[in-house]
Parts: sequence; C-alpha cells; structure tokens
Amino acid sequence: MSSGTAFILGFFLGVLLTLAVAMTVRRRPSHPPVVLRDVSEETLSRARELVASGQIVHAVKLVREETGLGLAQAKAVVDGLPHDRSENG
Repeated sequence: MSSGTAFILGFFLGVLLTLAVAMTVRRRPSHPPVVLRDVSEETLSRARELVASGQIVHAVKLVREETGLGLAQAKAVVDGLPHDRSENG
C-alpha cells in the first residue's frame, strides 16, 4: 500500500469515526424553558414598561434580579413580552 493510499484511507476512517461519535452524543437543551407564572405580574409589568421605552437590557437585568433566573432565561422572558413599537414612533 502506498503512502498516498494509506493517507486517504486514514482520512476517511477519521471522518467516519468523527461522524459516528457526533451522532451518538445526546444534545441537551441549553437551558430549561421559563414558565411565566414563575415571574410575578409586578415584575412583568415593570419589564414591559422598560421594553416599551427601549430599555431592553434594563428589562433583562430587572427580571434577573427579581427572579434569580440566568441571563438566557431572563432574556427569553423579556423577548416573550409584547412589543408595541407604534407608541415609540
């Protein structure tokens, strides 16, 4: 077997092994879903006001501080709030 043939055979075996491993690895969700009933209506109301005034970062910070949620979960809550952009122009 020539060195070129051995290289090609080794390359394809490596690709097949990589694909086999990738297909067997279970993917877990990046974060559990947020249930809005876990966030108080007062917090949601204050977050809606912040979003309406364009202060989305502050709304996420508020939700994090009031609920103890992580950044991704708090952002998901804020992203799920209704955005009425017609009031802002």
